[in-house]
Amino acid sequence: MATLHVACWREAYTVLVPDDLAKRFEVAAMILRWQEHLSKPERFIEAAYDGSQPVAFVNSGRPVEQLFDGMDGHIAALYVAKTHYRKGLGRMLMAHAAADWLAQGGHSISLGVLAENTQARSFYEAMGGRLVKTGFYEWHGHQLADAIYVFEDLARLAARNPV
Repeated sequence: MATLHVACWREAYTVLVPDDLAKRFEVAAMILRWQEHLSKPERFIEAAYDGSQPVAFVNSGRPVEQLFDGMDGHIAALYVAKTHYRKGLGRMLMAHAAADWLAQGGHSISLGVLAENTQARSFYEAMGGRLVKTGFYEWHGHQLADAIYVFEDLARLAARNPV
């Protein structure tokens, strides 16, 4: 999963972030993050596979930080390998994350994306996401513009499972 995470991140963001920041995203560090994520039973983590190879994943649950007033659930990461774009995996994983959060008593789910990632933003908007905040966050000394979306109709989002 760590290898997939790094590969997807590089596919999506290498052209959007400074080179020194892109080089910091390494599998060894990601393994530690994944070990932490997987040790928390309150996290919802699901992957999609092509045979035995993971090609997409979602990691969601309670937010680690409050990004806006009224924030409820949060998708910390949603990635699909470029080779598997437009196969419904992103919709399926978002639907499953929404269903899980709804089953836990959640009311809405949010996510953040780099503001310049227009392809992802178009996807989230098509899925029913509402832009609630834009701004900047600091990551390893770099100010990165971001956009925060919220999905307020979890039942509708959960029903968008094409697979």
